[in-house]
Amino acid sequence: MKIMQCWDDSVRNDIRLAELFRQYGAKATFNIIPGGNRWVYEDFPVDKLEVSEMVEVYRGFKVAGHGGVPLTRLPAEQVRRELAAAKQLIRDRFDQAQCGYAYPGGGVDDAVKALVREAGFLYARTTRDVEGALPLDDPMALPAHCHFRNPLFWEKYERIREADGLFYFWGHSYELKNDESRWAQMETTLARIADDPQAEWIDVVDLFVTAE
Repeated sequence: MKIMQCWDDSVRNDIRLAELFRQYGAKATFNIIPGGNRWVYEDFPVDKLEVSEMVEVYRGFKVAGHGGVPLTRLPAEQVRRELAAAKQLIRDRFDQAQCGYAYPGGGVDDAVKALVREAGFLYARTTRDVEGALPLDDPMALPAHCHFRNPLFWEKYERIREADGLFYFWGHSYELKNDESRWAQMETTLARIADDPQAEWIDVVDLFVTAE
């Protein structure tokens, strides 16, 4: 049973989340967005991390590109510039030559997929969920199995164990807010995976990486 997870938007709650992952030996990919302003999720003010902070917060984890606006809304040349900047940032500041991308808002079409591939990303995550085995035939349209707060999380987990044993979930740490009950539930999830003798954490990029 191989487990993968990724977390979007590079927000300040990732600091606590990353420490929790270290505590339980969990690998994770953080999909980063440089810059950006504070916003409010439900009643919780969400603050972004600066790039200088991200380098330390995400030390030991993988990062991937993200963005603030669905790429399908942007002209091709702007998409090229944004993708190139994201790739260069990850290479220069995080010393990570090979990485993936997460489509902002899940916005993707064939033209966008071609641009992401052209920019050198190895995979790109959509917001689409799948029920069975994770399809890897189109790395530029990679789905996940579920969001981390999906009430059917464990049902899906066990179902995938019987399929191909490759389980992928995602989320935003700001959804945990400062709600200790949500943080406790997250810790319970990590503890349960840590206690599963068949479970092994891997990074998403491991599915597509080539020799460096």
